[in-house]
Amino acid sequence: MTYEHLFSIGASMRVVLGIIFTLFVICFIAIIIEETFLGGRQRRKALKSARERALADSVTTAVPQHSTAPDPPQ
Repeated sequence: MTYEHLFSIGASMRVVLGIIFTLFVICFIAIIIEETFLGGRQRRKALKSARERALADSVTTAVPQHSTAPDPPQ
């Protein structure tokens, strides 16, 4: 292997690492923007409470379905 060949491998690795680092930074910034400006935590909390209310409403207003269990003896 020549020095020029090793240098070209190193340069391509630096480019790949630079691209990966840039993508990481972009994703990190996107997460910060989503949490800060788009109300990420508040939105998730509101969705969770809405789901819990809907589940509680469906449980309390549920109509019993026909059961396949045998009738109790009389």
